[in-house]
Parts: sequence; C-alpha cells; structure tokens
Amino acid sequence: MLGLRNLYRVFNESRSAARKRATLAVTGDLSGAEKLADLLDAQRNAAGAEVLLAVTGARGSAAGAEVHVSGEAVEDVETIVLSAVSEEVVLRELAPRVARALDEEHLVPLGRGYPVFRRAVCEEIIRKNARQNAVIGALPIPGADLPAITANQGRMVLGIAAVYGEEITLARARELIGVLAAGFGFRALTRQVVKLVPVGGWAASGVIGYAGTLAMGRSAMLYFERGKKEIGPGKRSEILRRASEEAKVFFSRVRRR
Repeated sequence: MLGLRNLYRVFNESRSAARKRATLAVTGDLSGAEKLADLLDAQRNAAGAEVLLAVTGARGSAAGAEVHVSGEAVEDVETIVLSAVSEEVVLRELAPRVARALDEEHLVPLGRGYPVFRRAVCEEIIRKNARQNAVIGALPIPGADLPAITANQGRMVLGIAAVYGEEITLARARELIGVLAAGFGFRALTRQVVKLVPVGGWAASGVIGYAGTLAMGRSAMLYFERGKKEIGPGKRSEILRRASEEAKVFFSRVRRR
C-alpha cells in the first residue's frame, strides 16, 4: 500500500510539472544575442519570460559573449562567459550552468520546452535526486530509506520522461518505472554497488542511494535518447561503474568537510 501511495503521489507531482511551460528570452543588441536566440529557439522580447539571458560582449574575445542569467525561474542569478556562440559551446558551457541556476520546479518545463537544455536539465534532476537519496540512505532509521528512495527515483524517472516529451499518465508511469526497475532494481543495485564501493557503516547506505539513483537516471536518459529501447547488460554495467566512481568521489568530499 505504501508503494502504491508513493507512486500515485509521484505521478501527480510529475504530471503537474509536465503541464507547465517555461519561457526563455535572449536580450541584447549584439549579433551574438541574435545567434544565441536562434540556437536556443528563444524569444527576443523579455515580456513574460521566466528565464532571461542578457547578452553583452565578452572582454578580450570578439567571438565570445557574456550572458547574465536572471528571471523569476532563476534561483541563483549569475554571469556566464562563453568562449564563443556556437551549439557546441552552448551545450558545454551555457546549458549546464543555466540548469544549475534554476529553481527546481522550473527544470522540467525548461527542458521540455527547449531541447538544447534536455541533457543539462536531466543531469541536474539526477544530481539533485542522488544527493537527496544519499542523505536518506545515510539516516540511521532501519527500513525507512527504501520507500523514500524509491519515490525519489520514480519522480526522477518521470521528470526525465517529461523532459523528453513523454505524456505522463498513470499507466505510462507504471510502464516506465517497471522497464527501468527491471534492469536497476534497488536490491540488485545494493549488491552491485557494495561490490564496487567497499564501504561500511552509515556511508554504505548513502553510497547505495547516491550511486543507484545516478545509475537509474542515466539509464533513463539513454533509454529515451535511443528511442525507448531497453538498455543491454553491458551498458548497464558501464553506467553503474561510472555511477559508483562518482559516489566514491562524492562521499570522500563529504567526509573531508
């Protein structure tokens, strides 16, 4: 019953997020502003935009640009200096930092509305959920972590699905979570992560929550990028290995604080 209630709650939250739309605007009179707006498929008028990218010239680089990120959807206002205004630079330098600057509730609407932000938005969704599950896993309350971690993973998967344009229905929610859980069930993840990351005590459950969430999120991204084809065992193992390595780095930083 707890699992069903969690799934229904996650479904309602994810469906609500998928129905929202973000509006992105690029302002500025430079040619770089016009080019950036074209690359992002953004409007040039700031009226009604939740995310504003104001473009000015970058010092010492005629080809680059300085982008000031603001707006009601932005949690952390910041300035990003681009080495150039091109699709490659936008994907590598701009999109990840814009995604990190956003308020969490605007991540799915931005990624769904503007495909150039898809990967960056999904990575941010995965990162946030992985950190939450690391904390939940490390709590000294036996048996309390699994329902909460599973609910977070379900929300993450449905959020990624929404970013890739999937219709969020209850039947689709069950199907998507079932497909990914078949390859990355929590108990199977527990066994594999412990083998890859030999830690004990409070850190063990935290590492499992963190690495397991990363692995499931990355597999969800790959699933949609491949046109909803299931992930093979070899690729799953590679995703899990990388997620475990990131978990080790994350917890080594936590321990040093």
